[in-house]
Amino acid sequence: MQSWMKYTPCEEIKKLTIPVLVIQGSSDIQVSEEEGKSLGACNAKASFKLISGMNHVLKNSSSERNENIATYSNATLPLNEKLTEEVLLFVTNINNK
Repeated sequence: MQSWMKYTPCEEIKKLTIPVLVIQGSSDIQVSEEEGKSLGACNAKASFKLISGMNHVLKNSSSERNENIATYSNATLPLNEKLTEEVLLFVTNINNK
């Protein structure tokens, strides 16, 4: 963990010359929507997508803390479906350019 603490995400994304997808869940209790938008703004080639109802571990949840945290250790919960759609769309668009 100490080795990645020296990196600033925005500075690292600025260095990229490839398309970037930044995905933020509206129910993420660890990273705010504003932080996600700011990260997306670090690179002109970045796309920012906000997914309604998705939390930090990419699952559906409300923003209610106890319910949200319970999803972190529940391996039976599926990934948010919109996440899959957005990633596929992003990859497909890259391949079609």
